[in-house]
Amino acid sequence: MHQRELNDLALMTLIRKVDSHKGSHGSVAVIGGNVGMLGAALLCGRAALAAGTGKVWIDALDDRLAVDPFAPELMIRSADTDLHEASALAVGMGMGQDPLAHAALERIFTYSNKPSVFDADALNMIAVNDEFRLKIASRELKAILTPHPAEAGRLLGCSAEEVQKDRLDAAKQIAVQYNSITLLKGHHTVIMHPNGGYLINRTGGPELAVAGQGDILSGVISALLAQGFSAFDAASWAAHIHGLAGNLYTKKMNGSIGLTASMTVALVSQMLNQLLVDKSKQVLSKRILH
Repeated sequence: MHQRELNDLALMTLIRKVDSHKGSHGSVAVIGGNVGMLGAALLCGRAALAAGTGKVWIDALDDRLAVDPFAPELMIRSADTDLHEASALAVGMGMGQDPLAHAALERIFTYSNKPSVFDADALNMIAVNDEFRLKIASRELKAILTPHPAEAGRLLGCSAEEVQKDRLDAAKQIAVQYNSITLLKGHHTVIMHPNGGYLINRTGGPELAVAGQGDILSGVISALLAQGFSAFDAASWAAHIHGLAGNLYTKKMNGSIGLTASMTVALVSQMLNQLLVDKSKQVLSKRILH
């Protein structure tokens, strides 16, 4: 294994041209949101917008909600909608594991050339289905898998405690077995490539240990994928940005209690813009020195 660093060149591609339009920044389809869990898909979609993608669809398994009143920009449609127009897919947020969810996930595998992030119940269904395991490993484009320790344990057939004993090795095993970029959540999130390249994210803290933050992270990942990032760069920068959003909250509030996933959306946008300003200044400074 070999440790990698954040790719600043990838981040700089997010700087917008004056003549850009919504089609210039890609589009995301979020597939999930079963009965009683639509909020997870909506949070993911809101985060994707906050991280700069031009358009977001919510392909909801429970499509009774016509509009998200807090983010009317999100376009809600049924989960069986054609996905060819989407630049990237976010799969599994509030998806459930019923027959409807199973059928939706099976259909997603026909879009193996779409940059995609799989989270939550999508991971749980993949873990127990040999056909799904094979399909995720043989995708045309490597997927991003974002398990927390318990989900990682299911993917590996072991306990969460065993995963936590050697997080780097667990991430490597998942990455190799599933031929996917693996983002193992937790204190010092690990991002692992099947070739052994890895990055350990050191931003963020306990303020992010609340429901819905995984949906926010997946939204940021999908937005970066839609804007042209490689899978490894998208996972790495998303973890970094999401963590910085948490750090900003803790600094503002003098403590880590009370951050909700909904509140994190605006912080993601703030930190992403601040990163671009800071990196641009660094580039300009280097040019002046040389």
